[in-house]
Amino acid sequence: MITLLIAVCLTGIYLALSAHVIRTRRNEQASVTSVPSEPLQRAIRAHSNFMEYTPIFLILLMLLELSDSYLWWISGLGISFIIGRLSHAYGILIGETGSPPAFGGRVRGMILTLSSLGAAALSGLILIGWVVLH
Repeated sequence: MITLLIAVCLTGIYLALSAHVIRTRRNEQASVTSVPSEPLQRAIRAHSNFMEYTPIFLILLMLLELSDSYLWWISGLGISFIIGRLSHAYGILIGETGSPPAFGGRVRGMILTLSSLGAAALSGLILIGWVVLH
């Protein structure tokens, strides 16, 4: 149930990022073959980056949950990942638009994203080792 809740939250973020790309394309009357403006490039990259990391994380989280990993740990990983994805998207869409651009939100978002993903993978290895040794 925890992975399902995390997946639902991440789907909400995905839908919001998708709507932002659609809205930006419409406002700029940009087709797929148009050279994207900077705001459209930011919208596309925020959306694409989200989709590059989210599926593998959800697969790992689901496998950990199905393997009877600690529910508090799975919850923490999921919350950390969500915060990371929100921070990264905010950094790309808003934080870097100033002069000079501020990269902090994007960097913090990637640190949280990669830490959550790495911790989930390491947890899987530890769980496999535990099962093999016992």
